[in-house]
Amino acid sequence: MERKEDRRSRRTKKLLVQALTELMEKKSISEITVKELTDLADVNRGTFYIYYRDIYDMLEQIENSILEMIREMVAEGEEGEIVQETKAYLLKLFSYIEENQGIVRILLSENGDMNFLHRMNEVVRERSRKLWPVLRKPGESDSDFEYHYSFISFGLAGLIRTWVHGGCKESREYMAELTDRMARNGLWQK
Repeated sequence: MERKEDRRSRRTKKLLVQALTELMEKKSISEITVKELTDLADVNRGTFYIYYRDIYDMLEQIENSILEMIREMVAEGEEGEIVQETKAYLLKLFSYIEENQGIVRILLSENGDMNFLHRMNEVVRERSRKLWPVLRKPGESDSDFEYHYSFISFGLAGLIRTWVHGGCKESREYMAELTDRMARNGLWQK
């Protein structure tokens, strides 16, 4: 019984996320009502309120879920392993993005939440700060970290945005390879 409820809950949430994605393609979150969201998802309004307080709470929960996945991903492995296996971590990231491209595209669009991009950068910044001693070139100081990090993080965000807005036509493997190559040749090559 519990397993069916879990499956039903996941299915309902998925329908709501799909409906939110579709609506946010046309308008900002402030213009979306619970009624139009639930009508589009073909879900009862009462069911919506079982999971979310309002549309903003729903968007925040979606963002938090994505950020938690990214946090878990960047927390994996040891520093030396991460430096050597960057492409493997990038492949996990691009796989997740491809599987969730609808909502990721919306979050990184004009109707998305620009604070989400800032929060995502902060999650990765924490881990990157710890890796800086391993990654920096001889002669670079700790103060150079912010410049390097900004270059990489905003470049990666732009790369992801371009990829999802283009329909993820290139494979996730290609995108991981491209990102790894760009990052290594641009900053990490010693």
